[in-house]
Amino acid sequence: RYWMNLTPSDIMWNTSDTGWVKAAWSSLFAPWICGSCVFVHNMPQFKPEVIAETLSRYPITTFCTAPTAFRMLVQHDVSRYCREGREAGVAICANMKGMKIKPGSLGKAVPPYDVQIVDDRGAAVPAGEEGTIAVRVQPTRPFCLFSQYL
Repeated sequence: RYWMNLTPSDIMWNTSDTGWVKAAWSSLFAPWICGSCVFVHNMPQFKPEVIAETLSRYPITTFCTAPTAFRMLVQHDVSRYCREGREAGVAICANMKGMKIKPGSLGKAVPPYDVQIVDDRGAAVPAGEEGTIAVRVQPTRPFCLFSQYL
């Protein structure tokens, strides 16, 4: 809800194959939690011209696709549809809608995650100092946070 900031008036189009977790998060869970419409396009093979035409024809407000696909789309002006995301799992940090984007930044932590930059002992470091990105998992592990491979 916080990462995509979708509303009931939004139309979400995610081109991920259903074999990827991204399809579940961006085509099912996030839009449905927010009451948004999910746009579905039968496109067996990726074609940049079809993507560009579809984006110009339909009132899609949020578009999600792979970095490779965006590279193929550079010849078309689709900048108003660009957002950042991740491949596996949900967003822990994001550049949320309406937020000023700082190039190279992960954005801000989204609820319910407590994210800090810490030193080797686990202590938070002052702003501007290097450290390790840490997500609090105690006393309660946030839902949707990957724990292990079986």
